[in-house]
Amino acid sequence: MNAPPPPHAEPDDARDAASLAQHYRPLLIRYFRRHLDSIEDAEDLAQETLVRMMRDPQAATVGNVEAYLLTIAGNLLRDRFRRDRTRHSGLHVPLDEHAEGWPTEAICGERVYQDRERLRGFLKVLDELPPRCQQVFLLQRYEGLTYSAIARQLGISVSAVEKQMMRALLHFQTRWESP
Repeated sequence: MNAPPPPHAEPDDARDAASLAQHYRPLLIRYFRRHLDSIEDAEDLAQETLVRMMRDPQAATVGNVEAYLLTIAGNLLRDRFRRDRTRHSGLHVPLDEHAEGWPTEAICGERVYQDRERLRGFLKVLDELPPRCQQVFLLQRYEGLTYSAIARQLGISVSAVEKQMMRALLHFQTRWESP
């Protein structure tokens, strides 16, 4: 039976992902736990440290793997503190602690039915428009194109695009009864 190597010994192949993770992950988690409140954050950053080591093409030439990993870990920790300070994360309050009793967007059969009926009504009114008017409306409202971009794409003037949009909007205003 082979005994596991002592904690300070490096694995035979320090660049092998499994042996690298097995050997250095506990050290990294301890390092991050000294600086962070959350074990989950410590584990995430330890994983990120190992991933960055694996992705670094220069890692194969590193002489002291532990020092290199701790340098990466220190940089990640510094980045985390900067990001948290910028986002004022210390002032954030978990939503689940305060959201009890708030209205929810729970899907219910009646809501699904109403939304389907509303969509059917919209599509019916859309189908009543002439093809060019439909095309202009959809390019503007659903593709987000500007009037000038629509004009270029369809080979018509901006004024024609404006007229088609006005026609579509007036048609929807008079024909579509939204619930």
